[in-house]
Amino acid sequence: MEWLYSTERGQERPNGGLASSHEIQSAFDVQREYLYWIALLITGDEALANQAVVNASTLSANYSSVFRDWLNGWAKYATVRAAVREVRDLISASASHYVDSSSKQRDDEVLSDDQIMWLRHIDPREIIAALDPLARCALALRGIQHASLADCALLLDVSRGIVAGAYSQALQWNAEHVGAHAALNNKDQMDSRV
Repeated sequence: MEWLYSTERGQERPNGGLASSHEIQSAFDVQREYLYWIALLITGDEALANQAVVNASTLSANYSSVFRDWLNGWAKYATVRAAVREVRDLISASASHYVDSSSKQRDDEVLSDDQIMWLRHIDPREIIAALDPLARCALALRGIQHASLADCALLLDVSRGIVAGAYSQALQWNAEHVGAHAALNNKDQMDSRV
């Protein structure tokens, strides 16, 4: 996973930190032998392995949707890692609130696209005021990014049960908040009809 850590250190990049097409292509050139080796292990065939590296290089050079999707996913993950690193002490302190919590949180319970869009319309300061750092991380990682509870626990350096408890609190806040806003919207709609 050296590619993940490489963004965490190094010099400031010109162009706002964006990699140019040439820089992306050079990553394939520099890593060609290693990439070929990985492809060979997977394909078991030298010609197919070489073709896989060429195809991946072409995808990146053309900014295909596959590469763009991967790059977007990687950018989200790298941002999450950097944000978690910034508040690691606050997350650890919040974890003590969930040690004895018993959550019946199912691992497949994540926010829908509509719920995520709704959250994006809430002033972040409201969410920050309502939820502790661990619950906010659980909401972002599990609810919005759809990471598993186990992956969240690994990234946050707390137990899966603690993440489940924090996520349960975030879901409870979300449900109460949605209910309160729905009641206000219904009242406003009734008032406008009168």
